[in-house]
Amino acid sequence: MIKRFKSGRFLAIGVLTALLVGGGLFLECFTRIDPAALDPRPGPLVLDRQDRVLFLGPAADGSRMAQLPPGPLPPLVTVAFVAAEDQRFWEHPGVDLLAVVRAACSNLRAGRIVSGASTITQQLARLTHPGPRTWSRKVVEMGRSLRLEAALSKEEILRRYLDRVPQGNNLAGVQTAALAYFGKSAARLTPAEAATLASLAKAPGRLNPLRPNQARLLSRRDWILGRMAALGFLKEQEMLAARSEPLLLAATAGKRGRFPFRAQHFVNLVLAGKSQNSGVVRTTLDFNRQRQLERILRSHAGRLRAGGAGQAAAVLLDNRGPEVLALGGSLQYGPKDRGYNNGAAAWRSPGSALKPFLYALALDRGFTPASVLEDVERRYRLPGGEFHPANFDRVAHGPVSFREALGNSLNLSAVRLLALVGQEPYYETLKRLGLINRKDRGPDHYGLGLVVGNPEVSLLELAAAYACLANQGVYCPLRLRPDQPLGEEITAFSEQAAFIVSDILADPLARSRAFGGSQAMNPPFRLALKTGTSTRYRDCWAVAYSPRYTLAVWTGNFDGRPTANQSGASIAAPIVSDLAAAIFAAAPPEAFPVPGGVSRVKVCSFSGQLPGPACSHTVEEFFVAGAEPGRECAYHQGSTPWHRLDTAYAGWLHQRYEKGAVGRYRLAGFDPDLDRVFRPGAAASPGSGSGKAPGPTAPYLSATGEGAPRDEISRISILYPLSGDRFLLTPQTEEVEVTLKALCRARTEEVVWFVDGREVGVVGPPYQLAVPLSRGRHRLTAMGRDSLGDTVEVSVQ
Repeated sequence: MIKRFKSGRFLAIGVLTALLVGGGLFLECFTRIDPAALDPRPGPLVLDRQDRVLFLGPAADGSRMAQLPPGPLPPLVTVAFVAAEDQRFWEHPGVDLLAVVRAACSNLRAGRIVSGASTITQQLARLTHPGPRTWSRKVVEMGRSLRLEAALSKEEILRRYLDRVPQGNNLAGVQTAALAYFGKSAARLTPAEAATLASLAKAPGRLNPLRPNQARLLSRRDWILGRMAALGFLKEQEMLAARSEPLLLAATAGKRGRFPFRAQHFVNLVLAGKSQNSGVVRTTLDFNRQRQLERILRSHAGRLRAGGAGQAAAVLLDNRGPEVLALGGSLQYGPKDRGYNNGAAAWRSPGSALKPFLYALALDRGFTPASVLEDVERRYRLPGGEFHPANFDRVAHGPVSFREALGNSLNLSAVRLLALVGQEPYYETLKRLGLINRKDRGPDHYGLGLVVGNPEVSLLELAAAYACLANQGVYCPLRLRPDQPLGEEITAFSEQAAFIVSDILADPLARSRAFGGSQAMNPPFRLALKTGTSTRYRDCWAVAYSPRYTLAVWTGNFDGRPTANQSGASIAAPIVSDLAAAIFAAAPPEAFPVPGGVSRVKVCSFSGQLPGPACSHTVEEFFVAGAEPGRECAYHQGSTPWHRLDTAYAGWLHQRYEKGAVGRYRLAGFDPDLDRVFRPGAAASPGSGSGKAPGPTAPYLSATGEGAPRDEISRISILYPLSGDRFLLTPQTEEVEVTLKALCRARTEEVVWFVDGREVGVVGPPYQLAVPLSRGRHRLTAMGRDSLGDTVEVSVQ
């Protein structure tokens, strides 16, 4: 009997030991802490430069979570949650046995669960290791809580809890709720607001602050405020004042608790540029400027649609970064008119908006603002075909200064300047400015169309390139985030060239010929302005900049439809004008500082050379030091009123002669009576017509104003037709009449035309001759009396 008793006792002890060991192993296994689960993995919280919320992305579990910032925990939030959820949090080891006994007694008396005993540590264990709420699960949570207390400090536990605690409407964490419900960080909450958030931990769905009936929530809040006072966290007067405080939610909370999504196109760009989209993402955007920009964009919607443009985009930069302060990718982010598309990031043809970079390059290559450029009609042979540029107003303006050509955005003179500077260097300049997106396409692909918008660029890229001009010729990639690494600084232009181009673009007189009647292009302060219009009026651009800011606007249609014959000046510039008025409402933009190495010299307004006694119109012009003119004006001689032009302008002057609009322009070395010059066979010999010699021949003025390169002085070239041109015969005809046109770079009395080696005519200015060409291939030659000239081959089919 005794033996049986002993063996039974040993068996019981063995079973008990096995149960204890097994239970211990079970608890050890199932209460282990997953370190990765302790650290929250929130979605991205995108803030503007003043830490205002732009967007809070979902976390991996779909909730919206924003972590508390590093540093001390918000005191009022801390005491509110401790008072509401775990009054002995700072004393117990993770499990509050007193609270367990109290809850058990309450539940037994009520016959149902009316009270819980979960500590903040236990709640954290449940939040980090979610599962069904069973008794066995409760035991595991207790074990896990003890282990959490052993591994973490109280402050670390509380921080992790406050970052995860459910706050209703799919929001997790007190920082998230503070931003969503009250529009401020948790550290700035009032006692009543902190108690409101602590109330939600008990029943975030039932106490939803966005519901119309808030009586239960306010009752719970007031109870927590009472507990805060009872525990010594609030004075009696503070508690009473907090209880009387109305529950005022931020307008951004809305009716469904949706977190605000502001500056959507900008936020999408920021998140697309980050490899890991989680945690706080601070940006360069200024939300006040953003709202201003969006409001101005929308205010132009009706005018844009009336002009055939369904969309617009705008960008505001702080040139000191350069950083994006505001960005609107469409009139409204949404499905209407494809508004989800980001017009600020889309590649489109910029039209004439690329011209300033050619002119800055030309200044660094010896040209000056006083250089005379040929704004005359001309065809160019390119690898892809024939290029026949025209000015926007369809008028050729003849000899124009470098300043006027850029200010008025003249295409003919810009293409001529590109031909002089060279496509390759200009292409490399655009490449350095980030304006060549298709690296597989070289300068030959774009040809002379490089300067009139053949390369497609985005509004952001264009704005960054203009910021380079504002930053003394130094280009740096745009930044969207202050922590974004600074890109490599590239010196694209000298500071002298950048200043002179900026001065031209800010000069209202320089653009008066084309834009003098446009209010939007003539703001009440000096602001550098440039517009662009792509082929068939599809894309209309306007850019303005000061030393501090760059503003850029695109208007058009996302589906590529053309506008109703609108231009950058007519439809995009008014938006820039309104943006500039808002930005510079307090004070006008500062002037562009004149750098060292820039001089100012008085020159003849027409020739760009030093004024002579006969020059009645002069102007003071900026020059890069060392590029000042050294010759006296050859346009004006003696007491005669004529502006004497090189024979390169003979064709242009002949067109004006036929319209009766020659003014004071004459050909140097020829009779001032243009009837005698342009009447067939009336080319004058020196001394004829006026009864006296016409005076010295004006040299051909190159873009530097100092004479042409030696190989161009006496050159004769065929302007039309171009080599390789083909002419089609009309039915029942065997000949086609073609007007041959030649260009003479120096005074040439006569040009002899040959067709297939046979002389067909001798002509003076404008060196044009109409000849019949029969079916077949033909060799056309224009030659001076010195037997020098040019030859092209054409065909008639």
